[in-house]
Order: sequence, then C-alpha cells, then structure tokens
Amino acid sequence: MMPTLLAIWGGAVVLGLVGYWAARLRRWLVLPVLAAIAFVAWSQLGKLADPTAGPALLQAKGLGYLIQACAAVALAVILSVLGLAPKRGA
Repeated sequence: MMPTLLAIWGGAVVLGLVGYWAARLRRWLVLPVLAAIAFVAWSQLGKLADPTAGPALLQAKGLGYLIQACAAVALAVILSVLGLAPKRGA
C-alpha cells in the first residue's frame, strides 16, 4: 500500500527540518539524515520501479502522485542542504 500525499509531504517536511537543524548543529550530521531520506524515498517510491506492480500502481495513483512524491523528496533534501549554509554573523 502506498502512503497518502499528506503523509509523504508531512514526512518530507519533518525529515527536511531535522536535516536542517542537524546541519546547523554539526555539519556532518546532515549525512545520516540524507541517508534516511534516501532510504525512505527508495522504500516508498521503489515500488513504482517494479516492472510488474509499478505500472498498475502508477495507473491507480496517477502521474500527479509520482510528481508530488518526487517534489516532496526534493524538498527534504533541499531543506537539509540549506542547513549547511554559513551562519550569519550578528
């Protein structure tokens, strides 16, 4: 069963913010968060790459589902990488 778009976007925002804060705390901490994002993305979106089940899932959920799921993963990665930006001096 595929997760709802609300669950996908919610998870992406949470993982992205955790990655952002982790990168602000210690720069290297963004690596485990990025690995977690990649694992979650592959475990959920990897079902669509299955040659037998993938086309049926895509037909049931629609192309918009795939586009939004990929955009949510991109958001999580971008938020995490933004945490690596240099801190402003006061």
